[in-house]
Amino acid sequence: MSDPVRVVLDRGAGMGIPQALAALESIELVASDTDAGVIAALGDAPALVTFRWRDEFLTSGLRWVQAASAGVDQFPLETLGEAGVVLTSARGVHGPQVAEHAFGMLLALTRGIAAAVRSQARHDWTRPAVTELSGRTMGVLGLGTIGEAVAVRAVAFGMTVIGTKRDPGAYTGVAAEVLGPDGTLEVCRQADVLVVALPAGPGTDRLVGEAELQALGTGLLVNVGRGRVVDEAALAAALLTGSLGGAGLDVFEEEPLPGDSPLWDLPNVVVSPHCAGVSPDYGTRLSGIVAENARALRGERPWVNRIV
Repeated sequence: MSDPVRVVLDRGAGMGIPQALAALESIELVASDTDAGVIAALGDAPALVTFRWRDEFLTSGLRWVQAASAGVDQFPLETLGEAGVVLTSARGVHGPQVAEHAFGMLLALTRGIAAAVRSQARHDWTRPAVTELSGRTMGVLGLGTIGEAVAVRAVAFGMTVIGTKRDPGAYTGVAAEVLGPDGTLEVCRQADVLVVALPAGPGTDRLVGEAELQALGTGLLVNVGRGRVVDEAALAAALLTGSLGGAGLDVFEEEPLPGDSPLWDLPNVVVSPHCAGVSPDYGTRLSGIVAENARALRGERPWVNRIV
């Protein structure tokens, strides 16, 4: 058996990540809760697992960074590439929990659960307005791992799913119709519910704006992708006027969501603090990717989720 790869685990890693990584025979784990500890440990370790980035992490011996998140917009891709450092993402670890969270928000809106909770706090026995998901059309922007997990659950609820994917010709999932990114407006026109599951990036920045929200009409929007994919000012305006039926939002342009944001107090909005990806099973899923990429670092197999 090959010698284990020395891997530094950055602070802030909960969800069973330290325990799951420590159990891997393919790596020797060094965990630190301070920047100074991480930097010192990287002096003789070629690998780093982290949710975040600090420029000081780019030590001379660093060869591989495993992002603990699916999104990698916090990492300096060009700098890492120039330094010959491989960056891999945690794509694939979020599907079940984020899809469940999206449906939790959706049901809170459609079944009046959010309104009922507010009434409960007032001891107010008032039945909220409700609707059904069965027979409706869901649009999913970004039919990747998370988007497909949402689509599978939507079909189980009796919904028709349409969506977008960068390469629609390669799609093999449950959606009835798949368009390219240029089909976003058409998806909004057809959808009763729009779920945003897209990462941040130049091609997705404020992709859902005033025109897309108008096309969605009185439908519902759920964002479990990245906050900047949706034009937040246009969204707030559509919700305030009632032209949009409601929204479930786990991500925002600025986080934490500022206290003066109108989104906090709108009765047709459900807000959660960017927690859709949290799961006690997160570490187990991430450890599988880390184990495979430790082998890739030794040249034994291809990289999983390589970005750079």
